[in-house]
Amino acid sequence: MDRLRTTRTLLLFCSLITWCGCVVLAAPPEVIKPQAPLYTVVRGEHGVILLTKNGDRFEVISTVEQARAWSGDAPNFKVPAGTPPSTQLLLDSSGVLHAFSLKARGDGRKPAVDFFIDLWHSRTEDNGARWSESKPYFEGYVGDVLDFDQLPNGRIVVPFAYWVPGLEDGPPVGSNRTTSVVSDDGGATWSKPVSALTSPCYPDHNGSNNGAVEPGILPLRDGRIWMLMRTQAGFLYQSFSRDGVNWAEAASSRFHSSSGPPSLLRLPDGRIAVFWNNCEMPPREQGQGVYGGRDAIHAAISDDEGRTWQGFREFYRDRRRNETPPHSGDRGTAYPISGSSKDGKMVVLAGQGGSGRNVIFIDPDWLTETHASDDFSNGLDAWSVFKEFGPASGWWRDRCQGPELIDHPTKPGAKVMHVRRPDDKHPDAAVWNFPNGRRGVLSVRLMPREGFGGGNLALTNRFFNPNDVRGDSLAMFSLSLPTDGLLGKKPALRTGTMHTIKLAWDIDRHRCDVRVDGQQVTSLALLNSTDNGVSYLRLASTAAEIDPAGFIVESVDVVIEEARTLPGEPGIDIPPESPSPATHGVRHESP
Repeated sequence: MDRLRTTRTLLLFCSLITWCGCVVLAAPPEVIKPQAPLYTVVRGEHGVILLTKNGDRFEVISTVEQARAWSGDAPNFKVPAGTPPSTQLLLDSSGVLHAFSLKARGDGRKPAVDFFIDLWHSRTEDNGARWSESKPYFEGYVGDVLDFDQLPNGRIVVPFAYWVPGLEDGPPVGSNRTTSVVSDDGGATWSKPVSALTSPCYPDHNGSNNGAVEPGILPLRDGRIWMLMRTQAGFLYQSFSRDGVNWAEAASSRFHSSSGPPSLLRLPDGRIAVFWNNCEMPPREQGQGVYGGRDAIHAAISDDEGRTWQGFREFYRDRRRNETPPHSGDRGTAYPISGSSKDGKMVVLAGQGGSGRNVIFIDPDWLTETHASDDFSNGLDAWSVFKEFGPASGWWRDRCQGPELIDHPTKPGAKVMHVRRPDDKHPDAAVWNFPNGRRGVLSVRLMPREGFGGGNLALTNRFFNPNDVRGDSLAMFSLSLPTDGLLGKKPALRTGTMHTIKLAWDIDRHRCDVRVDGQQVTSLALLNSTDNGVSYLRLASTAAEIDPAGFIVESVDVVIEEARTLPGEPGIDIPPESPSPATHGVRHESP
């Protein structure tokens, strides 16, 4: 009740601001940890239904959040006894509920040879009074089935990836192939897979190196179906189909990604959204695998069928990202499942392991905002400030917090972020996400302290682990803050003085002008091209030795002047033909 009262008050306040002619900012995403473990999301004409699993029954959660997400009576979600926990549900246009399940078969250890995970389907009959007998519609070894859709002509399309018998993970294209099956009779019969989509795999990848997997799909208005796939190539790969059966050869999309599946959504107003991990996978540590690439999850939105995009914003960050991780179990922000609430909000179910599945309400207009700022009055919640240290084993490596908040030197009650190198671990670093822009101005208020050992400011187009130095070398623009305070051979920074550094970047001009306290001091050249823009600030100490002084940051502020990406159909960006293992997530995008 308190949340509802607060929401009504906020809406009234926003209406008054709109009436007086002021700019109204959309509410930031609302991340809710539900009382009952959330399991899946079901899309329907009245919004989305949030479900939890209780024995042989999927139950609609009885919460304020559910009331916001759906209008009208919910269907009967009791499923047949013995339904696997991997089941996902589709509510079709005629009100029939479909259950898609994974069932294991065999007791061996070789996927698709002596151990299988088959796909099974059942549906409600007699107006939901009973379920049909569950039957297999594909036999083989299948990973997660996270998405499916019904086309305007009634055809149901189920995309998935299967393991090819006898293949191993790794180059050239991994062990898996992505494909789909369709049904034109409500699931009574199913087609056979036709296409076998692949993506490149490279040596020494930090993670499962199994190729194109865990696809998501979205019908486009021109009749095509758009597919995005999880890969280990540094980008989501994509394909298009006219019928859901025959797919064009997969190619790289514009979306950088570590190794997590996407979710695609058509909003009630016609816009489309993509939810994915816009992250760079960290490198291995002395040959050992290290968890990463899922500390934040992102969203982008398009109002022209994917030709241009805005946003690229973090809408959920792992609450435990800046602390020692658990030694076992999954964690992170990945595996989004999305829908639209009855009032047009985007509803995303995301998260894994101890962080659990969270329901996140997102105002689509929040993704089109062109301003962001932070003065640490809300702590470090908007920042990732962890540093990894010590040996890696079993995909685990320890973490600790780097930059910390300390009292402002001249403003009682205010805080500043302290970036330094207090010990022999990696120097401190922090990353902050803002609305994507091809052109804009970012201001940083900072003070080098006496004994300052050097620092760096970088603008990037994706999340890098804070202490991953590739966050500088693969940035679009990078500004070194030397100990002598010279920028462009001009005296610019003095210890003990709070300075305003402004970075005015323009991707299309390949240039970033740097001003300090209103004076132009230097210009930076574009280091790495991007068809999207920049959406991250990385602040880092570059001290070669222990530096307890470092620098302090009072605030950051960004104004985006060109928010849209370069136009073009998804897939306009093509990766290098033979990237090296160290840079396979990097490509030279069209200028």
